[in-house]
Amino acid sequence: MYCGHVIDATAPVRVVVALDLTPQQFHQILRDNITGDNVDIKAILNSFRQDNLETGSTFTVIARRRYVLRSACAALSKTYFGWHKEPSVEFVSEMAADYGGPRREFFRLLMLEVQSSLGIFEGRPGELFFSYDLQALDQNKFYTAGKLTAWSIIHNGPGLRCLNNSLFALMCNQEVDLTNLDLGLLPIESDDQSKVDQIKTCSTEEDLATLKQVCGDWIAGCGVPTVYTANLQDLPRVLNRVVAHFIFHRVASMIQQFTAGMNSCGRFWDLVKSYWRQFVPVFTHTGEKLTRHKLLSLFIKARSEEGSNRWEMEESTLYLFEDWLLAIEEGVVDFKFEELLIFLTGADCLPPLGFPDRCSINFYDQEPGVKRIPFASTCSLSLFLPRALKRVWRPDSQVLAHKGTRAIGQR
Repeated sequence: MYCGHVIDATAPVRVVVALDLTPQQFHQILRDNITGDNVDIKAILNSFRQDNLETGSTFTVIARRRYVLRSACAALSKTYFGWHKEPSVEFVSEMAADYGGPRREFFRLLMLEVQSSLGIFEGRPGELFFSYDLQALDQNKFYTAGKLTAWSIIHNGPGLRCLNNSLFALMCNQEVDLTNLDLGLLPIESDDQSKVDQIKTCSTEEDLATLKQVCGDWIAGCGVPTVYTANLQDLPRVLNRVVAHFIFHRVASMIQQFTAGMNSCGRFWDLVKSYWRQFVPVFTHTGEKLTRHKLLSLFIKARSEEGSNRWEMEESTLYLFEDWLLAIEEGVVDFKFEELLIFLTGADCLPPLGFPDRCSINFYDQEPGVKRIPFASTCSLSLFLPRALKRVWRPDSQVLAHKGTRAIGQR
C-alpha cells in the first residue's frame, strides 16, 4: 500500500491506495478523497495538467495584437489545434521566441476581448452577467468563450475575472441568498427593475395585495406561480427566485453552452464546479488586489558585492524605485501596479500557478553619451534599472511608450 498527499495542499491529507494504480487512477482517488477546502488551486490545476497535457507537445499561435480574439478563434479552427498542447505565441512582425512572456500577454489580451468583443456579457465592469442573446447562442459564441476561457486557465493564463459573484455561485450549483444583491446590477429593463423593487419594499398586507394585483402575473411568469398564495414571510423567497430568474434561469441555455465549451477541454468546468471556492478569484472580480508589498515580494535583486561602489549606486536606485512605488500606492502618480506587472511579465495579475521563477531586478551602468531608460524582459521576468539614478524615477511615459510599441523582443 502507498500513503500520499497532494503537493501544495493547504493541509496535508493522507490517502491510502494500491501500489499498482495507473497515474490517472491515483489522481482520481486523490480527488475523490480530498474536500475542496483542503486543497489550493495550484494543486488542483497541477493535477489536471499532469493528467491531461501532452508533455513536450506545442502548438504555434500566430496572433495580431489588434485582433487577438480573431487570432485565437482562427487557432481554434485549425485541424491541428490541441488545447492539451502548450501554446507557443508569435505576434506578427515581432521577432521574439515564446519563453512565457508572449503567452502571458496573449491570454491577458484574449480574456479582455472575450469580455468586451463577443457581445455575450452585459452589466457593469466586474459585475457581468450573461446576455440573453439567441443570435449569439445560434452562432455558438458562448461555447467559444467557454473554450477560450478554459484554454487560458489551463495554461496558467487569467480567467474572466468579471462575473458577478452570485452568478458564479449559481453556475456551480450553490445555494445563494440574492435578497441583498444590489438590484441596480441586474441586467433588466427599468419597468422590470421597478417590479423587483416593489417585491423588495413590500412590507404590509396592503402592499402585498397591491403587489399580487399589479405584478402577480409578471412574477408568475418569472417562474414563481405561488406568488398568489404567498404571505409576507414568503416574500424573501419570492424575491430570491425572481432575481435568480433574471441572472441565471432566463439565460440557462447560454450558460450551458458556455460551460459546454469549457468542458470540451478535458471536462474542465466539472473540475471548476468541484472546487468552486478556489476558482472564485479566477472568474469573478473578488481576487486579491495587487499591492506594493505584494509586488516587492515577487522580486529578487541581483546586487553587487555589499559595500562596493556599485552596491551603493544600486542602493540609491532601489531607494528611488521603491519611493516611486510608494507614490503609486498613495495615488500621487497616475499609474497602477498592474501596469508595471504587465511591463515586467505580460500579465496584469498573478497567474493561478504563479510565475515559473522569481522576478528579478538587475542593474546596468549608463554608457558615456547614452541614456538608456529602464527596460524589462517578459520572458525572463527581469527588470533592468540603471545604477545611481539622480532623481525620482517616474517612468510613466517611458513605460507607456514601451507598452505602445508592444514589441516584447525589443524590451
